[in-house]
Amino acid sequence: MPLLALLLLVPVLAEITVFIVVGRWIGVLATLVLFVAIGIIGSLLLKRQGMRALREMQAALARGEPPAEPVAHAALLVLAALLLIFPGFLSDLMALPLLLPPVRRMLIRWLGAQAKRRGGFTVWPGGRRPGGTVIDADYTEVKPEGGRDPSLPRIEESRWRGPEDGDGQRRS
Repeated sequence: MPLLALLLLVPVLAEITVFIVVGRWIGVLATLVLFVAIGIIGSLLLKRQGMRALREMQAALARGEPPAEPVAHAALLVLAALLLIFPGFLSDLMALPLLLPPVRRMLIRWLGAQAKRRGGFTVWPGGRRPGGTVIDADYTEVKPEGGRDPSLPRIEESRWRGPEDGDGQRRS
């Protein structure tokens, strides 16, 4: 528990320290204006990028492509916006690289390589595996002998029983 408290306390103390240093450097009023302006910019970015991400995902799906890259870019932009909204100048500094498309592309490639190395994942367009067999079927529940409905077919009468020997016995 003390380690968790320390991990939560250190970033907060660092942000407060930087806030005080910036306040002494450019003045309290300018620091507060900058602080509020960055928060507003982060909020606007979050709203704008959220809508843009939704349009890009819809466009990718309409083309029949997996929306993985637009989703990844949107997620990183949302993270940047949240870091800008979060109070403090250190979090703002962490957000700035995420606003640059080349940095996001590099980070997405690195995260993709890490995911593949750790077991990976696959996204199939339309949720179907390419070349896979899709079987659309209806079924009927067959009850055991004691409670069997006489109008239902018996398991032995099914054409889907599997491979059999010439004598009608199932192979193991």
